[in-house]
Amino acid sequence: MEYSKISDSIYIMHPTQGNKLQKSVTNTVPTTCIAHPDGLIFVDCGTYPNLSSKFRLDMETKFYRKTTHLLLTHLHWDHFLAIESFKDVDIVAAELGINEFNNFINTINQVEVDKWASRFLIDDEEIINIVKKVDLFPPNTLIKEELIIGSPGNEVIFRIIGGHSIDSAYVYIPSQKVLCAGDNLIECYAQLPGTPEKTIEIYTHWASLAIDKIIPGHGNVVDKKYLLKVKTYFEDLVSALKNLIKNKIPRKEIFSHHTLPNYFAKSLPNWIESSKPDMNWIEMTIKGWYRYFKLNKSIFTSRR
Repeated sequence: MEYSKISDSIYIMHPTQGNKLQKSVTNTVPTTCIAHPDGLIFVDCGTYPNLSSKFRLDMETKFYRKTTHLLLTHLHWDHFLAIESFKDVDIVAAELGINEFNNFINTINQVEVDKWASRFLIDDEEIINIVKKVDLFPPNTLIKEELIIGSPGNEVIFRIIGGHSIDSAYVYIPSQKVLCAGDNLIECYAQLPGTPEKTIEIYTHWASLAIDKIIPGHGNVVDKKYLLKVKTYFEDLVSALKNLIKNKIPRKEIFSHHTLPNYFAKSLPNWIESSKPDMNWIEMTIKGWYRYFKLNKSIFTSRR
């Protein structure tokens, strides 16, 4: 476990366990602590209750403040499995995600955890044991659109934006120029976006905000330049796919086509191809968007 100082009032915890060298979806989710004047606000809690509890205690000791909120950027299990570490505070999530949460609970209650882990190619015994023992309960504050904590000048904004999942939200701290992006922006893996229009909409909105640092859903902290590079890649991908379809290039040939943009982050040192050895997330997105455009021909007449 490592802590990183983002600003005088914001720290993140990287849940690297022991001497593990191989990154995975479970040990790359950062947990953020925002030292708000009215109390500590945490964003996502990851998968390890022991680490989340220690991080919370350390931050409460450091800032001499109690914890008031846990904000969940979306209700995928790798972001909320350690929720028991925050059972005594307001736990905030999008109302749209509660079915996803309940489906996970029902699945692990009805199916043996080992079978669940096998189905999702999870071979980490520590995670499997956590799922077997963890105390899970639903968020107690469900939001339809937006929640603002604090007064002007000290506000923390929780806003539902969709994209990666229907309940995906981001957390923005204007006074610190810091954005917690959730899985709509990832640093160590390829992006896992929603539809092309929603993806460009999200990145365009974020690009309009005053941001110095971005805490992604997985990986290390990035800056606005990284966001703009991701935005440009997807804009170029949309343009290339539309042209390939117009020119009747079959899907099996698109990956070798010279007009397809290269994903810039593959050359970065922290890059991992995907969370599973037999899956290429970039290829998955390209195939999905190609199919999406083929099925939605009216999009070709819309402005970029």
